[in-house]
Amino acid sequence: MALEQDKQRQQDKQNQLNEQQKNTHHLELDSKNQSSIIAMMTTEHYNLQSGRAMTISESNGRSSLFLSTVSTALVALAFVAQIAKLSTEFYVFALILLPSLFFIGLVTFERTVQVSIEDIIYARGINRIRHLYTEIAPQMTEYFVLSYYDDEMSVYGSEGAKLSWWQFFLTMSGMVAVINSVLAGTFLGLLVYRFLTLPLLFSTLIGLIGFAVAVGLFLRYQWTRWGEAQRRLKTLFPRPTGR
Repeated sequence: MALEQDKQRQQDKQNQLNEQQKNTHHLELDSKNQSSIIAMMTTEHYNLQSGRAMTISESNGRSSLFLSTVSTALVALAFVAQIAKLSTEFYVFALILLPSLFFIGLVTFERTVQVSIEDIIYARGINRIRHLYTEIAPQMTEYFVLSYYDDEMSVYGSEGAKLSWWQFFLTMSGMVAVINSVLAGTFLGLLVYRFLTLPLLFSTLIGLIGFAVAVGLFLRYQWTRWGEAQRRLKTLFPRPTGR
């Protein structure tokens, strides 16, 4: 009986020792994983930041190309107006030129919208990595200036932006949309003035209506695309209430 109890105690002791060894190995494995995770996330942080820089560069490049094309075309239109004296040749040139500029603006707008969505995705990824840093070293939380939450308000707040209709006009795609709407309204006004022989006041009014409708359509399209992108992005670390 005593021998069996002694064997049982030895077995329990051995089991306890094995469990301690397992726990020790698990802690060492966690420590190694933590170093690897930090290295991977640091690399990912760099890649996301580089991706954001590329989106900004592409957006600026496309917008600059569009604006320079519009400026050059308007100068050419002014020269034609001086030479042709608002004759049929002028209207033919203008009614061909304006749709061409509108097409360039349309594809520029679409691409800048895509780039802005891409930038938001990168920004969310960076915020998630920053949140991981706070989990690994909570004592460093107060040293982070930018938000480490990945909800929509936190991401926009880190960039000094607000979720409002006015924010649409402050984006690169919003600027392109307004210029594009001016081109659309001008084309519509010239079209009705030339072929419907309406008074200048009515033609201008129709052009303004076309401008307003175009701005509204561009605004709705961009908000729809942004909304779809936000719904696809799952919020993992929302900002706590009251912070």
